Amino acid sequence: MGSSVTTQTETVYETRTVKTVRGLESKTRTKLEGEGWEFVSQAVGTVRSELTFRRPKPKPQWKLFAILGGVLILLFVFIAIMAAITGDNEADEPTSAQPSATSPPADAAVNESEPRADTEPVAPVGPTVVDTTVDELLDRVNSADMGGIQVGDQFRFTGELFMSELWMTGAAGEYTVLLKAHDGQQDLMVFVDESDATAWGDGTQVEMVVESVEATINGETTDGWLRAVAVTTLP
Repeated sequence: MGSSVTTQTETVYETRTVKTVRGLESKTRTKLEGEGWEFVSQAVGTVRSELTFRRPKPKPQWKLFAILGGVLILLFVFIAIMAAITGDNEADEPTSAQPSATSPPADAAVNESEPRADTEPVAPVGPTVVDTTVDELLDRVNSADMGGIQVGDQFRFTGELFMSELWMTGAAGEYTVLLKAHDGQQDLMVFVDESDATAWGDGTQVEMVVESVEATINGETTDGWLRAVAVTTLP
């Protein structure tokens, strides 16, 4: 009586960690599960929650890699043959004498070490402002490594304010407003001057330059917060 052996390939997963405001976890989970992510765990913080998801990594297309490898090998052989033919032709041709390069006059050389009399002092360069969108910036803040954002980085975007009933001065002592992200499924929190927000409401369009900053809540200092450094209310 024969026996059969079944080979099972272990599934390899990629993971994604998302940060969201407490109370909006269900919206974030529904959105990502709709994109094929499987919910794994949730860590609840003082102000924000961190949700972890996973999904199977796509299998590598080995057949395509093999075809590309074969094409590269043929290309390499062709180049080697052409190089050999070209080298033989060049060996048969007489070598012509090349004129020697003349050195420039000594007085024509410029001494770069000496400062020029007309050199003006260079003004200090401020931080580079990166143009982005509300959705892109929120995705970078929510990614596991914050999308490479460092404290002090600045970003410029145009967005719509909403959920004004939730605007308030939070535990960090900063007045916070919310901008609509991903068609209202999520929001981007930004610290602003409360005096600026008195003329704003749901649907107000603004152009903001924000800076990545740290905030201290209940004695714990964390990064990943955004503070407006310049705001223009759009008509």
